[in-house]
Amino acid sequence: MARLIRTGAIILYLVSAIPAVAASLVSEQLTAELIAENAVTAPGETVSVMLHQTIAPGWHTYWKNPGDSGLAPVVDWALPDGVTVTPTAWPAPHRIDYGPLVNFGYSGDTALPFDVSVPAEWPAGRPLRLTGEAEILVCEKICIPVSGKIALDIPTGTKSVRNSDAAALFATMRARRPLPSLWPASVRAGPERLRVTLRGPGTDFDAVDRAYLFPLTWGVIAPAAPQRLSIDGEGLSLTAARGEVPPPDAFSAIVTLFPKDGPSRSFLLQNAPVATGPAALPEIPAVPDRAAVPHFALLLLLAFAGGLLLNLMPCVFPVLAVKAIGLANQRAQPARSRLAHGGAYTLGVVVSFLALAGLLLALRASGEAVGWGYQLQEPLIIGALAYVAMAVGLNLSGVFEIGTGLSRLGGNLSVGSGHLGSYATGLLATLVAAPCTAPFMATAIGGALVLPPLLTLAVFTVLGLGLAFPYLALSGVPALANRMPRPGPWMERFKQLLAFPMYATVAWLIWVLSQQAGADAAFLTTLGLIAIAFAAWTLSPAPLQKPGGLRAAARAAVVGLPLVGAAGVLFWMSGIGDGLPAAQPASAVAAAEPYSAKRLAALEQAGHPVFVNMTAAWCITCKVNERVALSGQGFDDLLDRRNIVYLQGDWTNRDAEITRFLERFRRIGVPLYVFFPGGGLEPVVLPQILSPGLVDDTLSGAGTKQS
Repeated sequence: MARLIRTGAIILYLVSAIPAVAASLVSEQLTAELIAENAVTAPGETVSVMLHQTIAPGWHTYWKNPGDSGLAPVVDWALPDGVTVTPTAWPAPHRIDYGPLVNFGYSGDTALPFDVSVPAEWPAGRPLRLTGEAEILVCEKICIPVSGKIALDIPTGTKSVRNSDAAALFATMRARRPLPSLWPASVRAGPERLRVTLRGPGTDFDAVDRAYLFPLTWGVIAPAAPQRLSIDGEGLSLTAARGEVPPPDAFSAIVTLFPKDGPSRSFLLQNAPVATGPAALPEIPAVPDRAAVPHFALLLLLAFAGGLLLNLMPCVFPVLAVKAIGLANQRAQPARSRLAHGGAYTLGVVVSFLALAGLLLALRASGEAVGWGYQLQEPLIIGALAYVAMAVGLNLSGVFEIGTGLSRLGGNLSVGSGHLGSYATGLLATLVAAPCTAPFMATAIGGALVLPPLLTLAVFTVLGLGLAFPYLALSGVPALANRMPRPGPWMERFKQLLAFPMYATVAWLIWVLSQQAGADAAFLTTLGLIAIAFAAWTLSPAPLQKPGGLRAAARAAVVGLPLVGAAGVLFWMSGIGDGLPAAQPASAVAAAEPYSAKRLAALEQAGHPVFVNMTAAWCITCKVNERVALSGQGFDDLLDRRNIVYLQGDWTNRDAEITRFLERFRRIGVPLYVFFPGGGLEPVVLPQILSPGLVDDTLSGAGTKQS
């Protein structure tokens, strides 16, 4: 009997020492298998198990917070009774820049660790079988879900035995885990930014060159937005743009520090309390990694091209047509005089671009969510533009002549007022250009706003030079100027014709105002326009041609100026400066839903295809695209056929949620069209000028490549 018992024990030991048997996931892009740290595990103990991933070159998988897109690996365990599997700290991820997106994940080889608890009553010698259904998303330019059963048999015995073959692999895995934070952390959440500060006795971060924050919770920060590192004698602070979900009461994240010399180090912050309040964090975002920002020379080239193409957009053309008449009228003037007018116009354009850029930088630094065209989100500015457009239209119609009145009232100022008029036209051209975003502009402006302020202003200067270049070239190059039509009676007729685009602009601005502040504001502002028209009529040339013209002009001022003031009073009484709720514009199609970050996140999580249209009532390019390519029975049928959810965001008034979405794709203004194909595929950013064929190809699946 004793010999039989010894023989049975030897057989049991030999069986328990058989290496673990595993079922793995295998594809061209990824191999994933379960590996146990122990060759034999005793009942009542906990054994470390890893999901080891061997990832093909150029491909990547995702961390538990995947960033802008992607999906963390998931294992649905099927375990014997009493056995538990607990995930432990994953290795620190790295940034994966994907066009306008930033993801968090892994490349090469990585391992996700788990603790497997074996119940004390587990029979020694009975193999412990772990099985589960795993799904791992592996991506390059496209994403492929790799799924299937994984399994691992762990031998058990009365004594644990280490798996020597896996020792080096587990040592490497543990070296990649983040260390517990060595410093107390404080977290502050403002309306637009979140700041994490590490301070403590004996801290010295002088050797840190850069750092990056990886929150454990998705959506707390905007992954693609730059993060600012600030180091002083007491500690280190990282400031990041807020994401689409509010911060939790307790904040957990990995902070990775990159020293000037040596390897990076990662630290785990756990459950740091979050202080919130109305005050904004004033930090300006730092420049992100060089790979994330286009080369500065390329930005300048894109800015110039964008400004040049802006001349062809419907916002700017009426103003440029007015200048074309002036240029034809100046054909007989000396070249120096024509060049002076071109220079004055260029100066007006550049100064206004710099003013917009400076104000935009100041507002963003104070925490405001603003972008290109932000001035048109203010109803007061919309109304003021309507008044200016009305005055320009009346002037083109010949109701009054500003130059004539000034010369008669103040002496021979006609030349000076002419240059001043060219300068003012440059200012006006920039102001009315904001509703349009020409090709190349979005990339140029988006890249400019993450550069230091002086370089940002340089990009905006070049953008203005691009807008002004055609008129400046016609003014300064005699060969081009000689090709202009000769002056004649046709010019007066053509000038009067150009008044009608200005009146159409007035009508459009009043419609935008009605969307922003309601019908009452639009009606009362229209009364102000009528008052301005009457005031202009009193300044018409006819009264000034009679004897006593100066007295007539004075009477006109007595009548006209109070009426202009009355228009301003009516405009103010309309209440549009008091933040009245905007009337929501009608959607381009009945199937559109209002955009919300929560709705988009839920649809992305479910893998449902989504088409997002970011628009505004004052964006002419948006409205043209919606009429041409995003409406009609064909578009409706396409959405139904592909089961696509259509989300439409209205940026007519300020909306921080929409601004964060724009920043996610490194855009500074509308329009922005993004197609989320679902199924783990990367989002596709469509061009700013749409055609029905382009939309059909993209939404039908042809656009599943990374944009």
